[in-house]
Amino acid sequence: MKKAFSLIELVIAVSILSVVMLSLIQIRSNNINLIKKVKEKAILSDYILLAMDLKKPSNRNKDIRLGDIYRFKNDDLRRDLKQVKVKVKDKKLETIVVPILDNIEVNINIFSSSYSIDDKMKKNIYSFNIEPRL
Repeated sequence: MKKAFSLIELVIAVSILSVVMLSLIQIRSNNINLIKKVKEKAILSDYILLAMDLKKPSNRNKDIRLGDIYRFKNDDLRRDLKQVKVKVKDKKLETIVVPILDNIEVNINIFSSSYSIDDKMKKNIYSFNIEPRL
């Protein structure tokens, strides 16, 4: 009767264990990278929300520095916002004329406002206004 493991059995067991451990380490590394990307996207999205101006769109084509808009006493927050530059671009997409009554029409103007930070994050906001056609 055998009372111990042979050398080949030990080598096979250690090999299987090392493959399992390497795959677990790779999965953990992928999860850490994914969490970092999600956190970065959330921060960039918050920065864009700080820059949004939902008033009537005009033909803005400018860069907004969050450090110029907001003043905080917290030095870390102020330092972070000082470096953030959000590009804002408004564009009138189209105007639709809609008849309401026999001789009354209204114009529906559709606008697109694009907010972006570098090439990392971009958000489009669509708005419209209704005005009487004279």
